[in-house]
Amino acid sequence: MGAISKAQADKPVKSAQDMFRAQLERSWPRIAAVAPKAMNKERMFQLALSAYNQTPDLAKCSTASVLGCLMKCTALGMEPSAVDGLGRAYILPFRNRKTGGMEATFILGYKGMIDLARRSGQLTDISARVVHEGDEFEYEYGLDEKLRHIPSTEPVGSRPLTHVYMVAHFKDGGHYIDVMTREEVEAVRERSKAKDYGPWKTDYEAMAMKSVIRRAFKFLPVSVEAAGAAGADETVQTLNEGEGEPIVAMPEVIEVEAQVADAPEGVDPETGEVTGA
Repeated sequence: MGAISKAQADKPVKSAQDMFRAQLERSWPRIAAVAPKAMNKERMFQLALSAYNQTPDLAKCSTASVLGCLMKCTALGMEPSAVDGLGRAYILPFRNRKTGGMEATFILGYKGMIDLARRSGQLTDISARVVHEGDEFEYEYGLDEKLRHIPSTEPVGSRPLTHVYMVAHFKDGGHYIDVMTREEVEAVRERSKAKDYGPWKTDYEAMAMKSVIRRAFKFLPVSVEAAGAAGADETVQTLNEGEGEPIVAMPEVIEVEAQVADAPEGVDPETGEVTGA
């Protein structure tokens, strides 16, 4: 009996990274099957491991939720931004208030939304900007839409944001504009569980730009894939054994705290943007 106990004690204990790699290898055929043809699947596999290793608290999340987010990134042809630093899509750990456990959450940055919109081939350009007090700014909706923004030459300093807007130009010569006032941005912030801390405090303008692009997304000529990706933003997705597609759990069903447990250094956990290394 003592010999058996000693043998068990001497047996190497697998790390969380080793166990995750084994689970990823088992699930990889299903994940790779949804990858775009142009994606380097071997590179994506290695980036998936790197994303897991670089965000320690993902080890505390259910493996099914991490794999589900990886499948979403792969299907969209987006490498995890914790690794490539492009700020398009993130897999970050959040705490589930109902279960007390950690869940990996798919975060689509506004740069990712812009990238998806451009892939439709129907846009020649899409951008978002903020307006500060002191800027010359006017806009008009109707049959003859207009938007004019001349930023002040004065340093932004303490000049508060007054509006945020996005402009998309279509190949057929048309366009779409959307403008949000600070009050409308504040209404979005009020609905966020992180309204009094996190990125709404540290990176307000990035959150405002994401808000206006997200609102306009449903009016743009984007693919079903792109619209679905915007809808899946900030949700928990799980991929379990024997399942071919991730199960999407919307925020109304699974309450996820907006405060990320251990975001990669220099990454805004809600907008998915790189704020500085």
